[in-house]
Amino acid sequence: MSDVLHKLVSLVLTGALIGLVGWLSVTVRKKKVAKAEAAAPAPVEDRSQALLRQAQQFDRSRDEMAAQGRLAEAMTHAHAAAQHWHELTQARPGRFQVEQQAALKRLSELETAGHA
Repeated sequence: MSDVLHKLVSLVLTGALIGLVGWLSVTVRKKKVAKAEAAAPAPVEDRSQALLRQAQQFDRSRDEMAAQGRLAEAMTHAHAAAQHWHELTQARPGRFQVEQQAALKRLSELETAGHA
């Protein structure tokens, strides 16, 4: 009986030690990764990514201003959006042409509404 109890206690202790070592290993690794990520430089935004983000923001602002009846401000944002979409088509040939055409169409619509 003593042999069985000894083997059982030995297995439990071995399992507990293996679990503790595994937990410590994972904890130390997580701390190292977090420290490395904190020390890493922030990613640099590509020029075309910045243009895309800005063009989309100008599109949203244009639509918001137009919906509020603020045509002069809407046209300013529409010009900026069209310019940014044009720069994107130059930076990425073959891309963003549909968006540029939509921005130019919206600008034209606002100019027509402003002259009416």
